[in-house]
Amino acid sequence: MQLTIDGRHIEITEAIREYVETKLKKLKKYFPYVIDVHVVLYTQKFMQVAEVTINANRFTIHGEERSSDLYASIDLVVDKLNAQLKKYKERLVHSHQRKPRPDKDLNLNISVLEREDIEEMKPSPQVIHTKRMAFKPMSVDEAVMQMDLIGQNFLVFRNANTLNVNVIYRRNDGHYGLIEPEVET
Repeated sequence: MQLTIDGRHIEITEAIREYVETKLKKLKKYFPYVIDVHVVLYTQKFMQVAEVTINANRFTIHGEERSSDLYASIDLVVDKLNAQLKKYKERLVHSHQRKPRPDKDLNLNISVLEREDIEEMKPSPQVIHTKRMAFKPMSVDEAVMQMDLIGQNFLVFRNANTLNVNVIYRRNDGHYGLIEPEVET
């Protein structure tokens, strides 16, 4: 496991480094094949923030917590990641016990905006953040788990069955939607 600890406006002392390493070693009980762990510690106004990103073979987990004490922030983020890893591990165990549901069970709900609606939106949105990520082929069930682990409402992934780029998203009713491209012949 490669551990990187960065500090923004905080000096990373040996005590902080040892504390982070000790806390993160507890997470190895769920997945011993963790490849890379990146920790960022920083101050934001009067709050101490701890961000941890864990990269393993097939998934990425991200957690962020803030409190008035840096050590408390580290404890909170490790607890959060521990819960996420436990949930993921349980899903993996349960997914091997039941038959995978077909992709067609996922509902697709896309709304189309009319041209007038688009023109009424005066200030056009701007791209303020760009994120690059590798598209590893995964099943729809794996994509749902990955989306839950990173705490997002959608995930762009390469479908292992079709090798096309798909989008899975969380609907307001708690279910998931899948967007697949149409293949023209």
